[in-house]
Amino acid sequence: MQKKTLLIILLGIALALLVSSCSQPADVPEEQPADPTQPPVEIAPTATFEPTAEPTSTQKPTKEPPKTGPLATAAALSAQTTLVPSTPIGGFDASDLADDDYVGIVKQAWYIIESNYVRDNFNGVDWDAIYDEYVVLAEDVTSSEELWDLLTELIRELDDDHSRFVPPGNMESEFGVGGNDGEAQPWIGLVVWPGPSKEDEYFYAWDVCEYGAAADAGIVRGDVILAVDGEKLVPGEDGFTSEDVRAVVFGNGGDTVTLTVQSGPDEEPRDLTLKLGGGGGCMDWVYEVVSEDPYIGYIRIPDFDGDSADNIRAAIENFEADQPLDGLILDVRHNPGGNSDDAAGIFADGVVGTTGPLREDKQRTSYRIRGVDWSDTTPLVVLTDGSSHSAADYFPAALKELERATIIGTNSAGNTEGIISFGLADGTLMRLAVMTLALNDGTILEGIGVTPDIEVPLGMWGLRQQPYDIQLQTAIDFLTGQ
Repeated sequence: MQKKTLLIILLGIALALLVSSCSQPADVPEEQPADPTQPPVEIAPTATFEPTAEPTSTQKPTKEPPKTGPLATAAALSAQTTLVPSTPIGGFDASDLADDDYVGIVKQAWYIIESNYVRDNFNGVDWDAIYDEYVVLAEDVTSSEELWDLLTELIRELDDDHSRFVPPGNMESEFGVGGNDGEAQPWIGLVVWPGPSKEDEYFYAWDVCEYGAAADAGIVRGDVILAVDGEKLVPGEDGFTSEDVRAVVFGNGGDTVTLTVQSGPDEEPRDLTLKLGGGGGCMDWVYEVVSEDPYIGYIRIPDFDGDSADNIRAAIENFEADQPLDGLILDVRHNPGGNSDDAAGIFADGVVGTTGPLREDKQRTSYRIRGVDWSDTTPLVVLTDGSSHSAADYFPAALKELERATIIGTNSAGNTEGIISFGLADGTLMRLAVMTLALNDGTILEGIGVTPDIEVPLGMWGLRQQPYDIQLQTAIDFLTGQ
């Protein structure tokens, strides 16, 4: 691809992005507990479920499906990216490089990493030896495609899930621009739960939109999805994959997708063929009184974008119209992030830790929450899971560090590194982790997440418990003293 064309693509991406989110840096971990095992239910041949009316979508897509699991990880990372154009980096002047100077571009990429990567030990890699090896390899490169493959391998030497090379063909998917002519992608109106963690054993229906093929077929929250188009959903070493998520939610390229679903321990699996289309009435902000005596409120926080702090304040004001709360549950499960500082400031005040590079030659910035504008004594619980990303890592981390809340659920995503995109001389991009969060005692949450005070795995049927799922019920019991 010619340099001029690539630069035009980058200009469009830069205008689309404008600059990042996530008040603080973010990255991706893997949740802890147990090694994954195959779901214990064997899928016996069953008759295909034929609903009385064929499941159909709404007339037109009304809402993009929320990102979840591995897709949420990608979305959170994309949202917090600053674009840095091709400039002299670390004493290396790339201004005269041609887009076919393959050796020079490899040297430029190496210097960018050497000068800016979040850790100056490069995760144990001998970065000087990497330079010698890859400059020699670059001398044999004869095309842009070969160069891009080599740059991909260069960054993989860091063994960092977030740092990566972005070839021109991946620009649209990486930054969420272009594609699909602005129309919402057809889907089944279902939010699923596989978090990016090793503990995930089951593939859940997390939320079912009010309108869409999933609701029409009778799928409900807590159903376990055992297979898609006849292929069993079995977690690998690192849990389920983004491909698993996409296959369930968006299908495998056809107009329909067939899911094998089990709705309870005493129910037989059944096959549901769903027509892809639109979805609406998906679960968003939720406010609810979950106990009258003591008086306990519940707020589901789906993201930390825009007016999230104002929404929380409005919910509390509504709860306390007649009497003060005796306790409050804040649910940030499946929250992809945003900016949680103002929301945390409703409840707490103090220094949480520092943010910045983990390099001897770089300074770090104090990370302080400034509040309180509601209450600093009313008991709080924060619910977390493996899809609590970025700002939804920072929020429970801050309230736990400041001894303001009890954390219940499973480890948050540990998505605490900040990412910057650096432009290379040929117009391509390299995305690099440059900063991360450390708590006051030096604990790094990257790759680990916030560990709950009370760990509550969902188990196979934890979402189907009534009236509340097992994690939420545990929070209610904790605040009511049961």
